[in-house]
Amino acid sequence: MDTRATFGHYLRKLRLEAGFGLRAFAEMVGMKPSNLSRLETGRMAPPTSADRMATIAQALGLEENSPQFKDLNDLAAKARPGTVAPDVADYAAHQPGVPLLLRTAKGKQLDEEGFRRLAEYIEEHF
Repeated sequence: MDTRATFGHYLRKLRLEAGFGLRAFAEMVGMKPSNLSRLETGRMAPPTSADRMATIAQALGLEENSPQFKDLNDLAAKARPGTVAPDVADYAAHQPGVPLLLRTAKGKQLDEEGFRRLAEYIEEHF
């Protein structure tokens, strides 16, 4: 994924790659075409609901753990500072260990590479 991408640009790219026109895709995900256009052009904020994001991903044919699914959710969160990606927000809110993990990572000043290594460690050992 292009690190300069926005949620809207990425959504539009995925929609076009899947072969959907704006009106047809808007209908598939239960949106007005004008709102989908506003979303894709950055004039409307990305959804915060995990259900809405799942509907969009399903319409695009994205698997839940695919890189595209994760990128789409990460870009949605990036557009709203102080929020967590919709696909993990509910989990993070209900796991008492998440603040401990994040505070520890903050104390160690983990950068993106540090988080990647931590994720690999968790994958291998849990």
